[in-house]
Amino acid sequence: MNACLPCRKVKMKCRQGSQPASKCERCARKSLDCVFQQHRRGRKPGTKISKRNMPALPSTYAAVKKTPDYSGDTPSIAESVPAEEPGNLQPSGLLNQEAMRGKFSLRRILSTTDGDALEPPETSSPGRPEDPIEMGILNLSIAKSLFENFIIVLNPYISQLDPNLHTFLYVRQKSSFLFTAVLAMSAKTFNPVMYNALYDHAQDLYTESFRNGAKSTEIVQAILILTYWKQPQDTRAWTSLGYAIRMCMDMGWHKLTAYSPASRATADETRRREIRNIERTWYVLFVYDRSISLQTGRPWMIERNAFIESIEAWCGDPIADPNDDLLGAFVTLRLMSSSIFSLHAPHSRRGERVPLENTEALLSLKKASIERWERHWIQNVEQKQSSEDETHKFLIRFYGTHFRLQLFSLPLQDVLSSEFSDSSLHLDIIWAAFTGAMDMLKLISRHSGQLYFAQDSIHVMTAYSAAFLVKLLLSAPDTVVQEIEATTIDVIRTAAQAFSQQATAPGTSCELQARFLHNIATKLSQRRRTEQPTPIAKFSNSDRNSSLDQNDINSTRLPFLPLEVGQAMPQSLDQPLPEVFIFQHTDLDPLFTDDGAWADILSSAAFNTQNGVLLA
Repeated sequence: MNACLPCRKVKMKCRQGSQPASKCERCARKSLDCVFQQHRRGRKPGTKISKRNMPALPSTYAAVKKTPDYSGDTPSIAESVPAEEPGNLQPSGLLNQEAMRGKFSLRRILSTTDGDALEPPETSSPGRPEDPIEMGILNLSIAKSLFENFIIVLNPYISQLDPNLHTFLYVRQKSSFLFTAVLAMSAKTFNPVMYNALYDHAQDLYTESFRNGAKSTEIVQAILILTYWKQPQDTRAWTSLGYAIRMCMDMGWHKLTAYSPASRATADETRRREIRNIERTWYVLFVYDRSISLQTGRPWMIERNAFIESIEAWCGDPIADPNDDLLGAFVTLRLMSSSIFSLHAPHSRRGERVPLENTEALLSLKKASIERWERHWIQNVEQKQSSEDETHKFLIRFYGTHFRLQLFSLPLQDVLSSEFSDSSLHLDIIWAAFTGAMDMLKLISRHSGQLYFAQDSIHVMTAYSAAFLVKLLLSAPDTVVQEIEATTIDVIRTAAQAFSQQATAPGTSCELQARFLHNIATKLSQRRRTEQPTPIAKFSNSDRNSSLDQNDINSTRLPFLPLEVGQAMPQSLDQPLPEVFIFQHTDLDPLFTDDGAWADILSSAAFNTQNGVLLA
């Protein structure tokens, strides 16, 4: 029987009405347009299918239909995934197929009726507007200005939206949640007066989408945008990222096939851009997932596959946006980083060491790979962007330098923590790690114009480089420290000044970062002035502030103590720092292999690695 298009779309039984040429029973009940169309299956006469070179049509075609934010019937890639083979005796093969592919619920699994009975009864719309303009939060002209500023200024940092697809009208009609999130993050930077109202409304829409279990590409993008420039006290980045990834897996994105240009030939440009919108978001999630895994030490959720590895071909699509090259650079960098860190993962039992001779050759090859990666993607960026735009080149160099620093911290932890190894014999490793951290701070100083708009990950990496330099000064041989200490303090102080010039209001990321770096530079200078000719990082009681009780000097091996409860940070860089910010007795053993060592160092310096936020 030839079913009508609405019934065929949801794969429901189509029963003809009692009268000829009337609507089917389901369309009549739901007031749908009942349109019958002849089947168009099979190949045209005279055509022949080649099984060998037939391109695979990406399953993303099923997920690009326009739907509202909070629709319960959001189309997904999972709906087009073929059913499990008949011989599959696992739950995914025996239980309700629809429930196993994106609509997992006990009601569907235990259903004794057809799909119509599972559809919720139609309810009247509450009539409550979700559009921030209709709600009177802001007017149309301000909204257009904020949206344009986001697309032009902020979007190049995150490579999230396609300016050719995500126009003002498109985003506003497609998703109130995404529209509000874009306006809120733009207002945080360009119109702070409007920020609180827009942010609160975006959070309300976030709560509503979670409560309703809604799933769409726009919801995922809105959640991500809210995490890039989150409030300093927001600790939900890890949780929100996991929720977004699970939502995408529920829509079948993890089954995306390798990019193939031939598969896009029959689609119009708008449809191709909508397909790329889904793929771009999955690439962004891969980068975000791997980055936060490296920062926090937690496991990642997205595995590499043929689609992830086809990123360069994806960036070469004729309709690719210039921002896609930055995303391509990040994806390839995370592919490199996952391979090297999996080979030199931290050991669970302290005392186990990886022989340096087994890793130095590999690290040398990886360093050369990073240099080639940087040249390749900067060249791509320069070919597609004006010479005045330095944003993407700054981000590529900064992320590459950060990876190089992490790379050489792997053997360095063995060099400095071993009591049997003479660290002076491995000065090349110490120097490579030191120059990596210094280069990151120098890039900050040279590209200060990009700092005000940068996402929080830039601040995370900057904090890591500064804390690493502190740890190196407290652990390296005396001869090395004497050569690098003065230069290190100057570079940290210069970076602090670069951030302070961007800090227009208290509590912003730049202002917190400026105080953080200034505090480090001040304490290092005080230590250098008061240091006695004793072994490095060893202090006598007279060198410590007398206001600290000896019981407060514990064995936490931190270069400085956190603020006590209720004690406020100075509101100006010119004010004296609290006495509790005093260097304490520091163990020579840096204990890099301790799972909590780096978390303690950074959290004591006003940075929480578990939640990925700077602490006020």
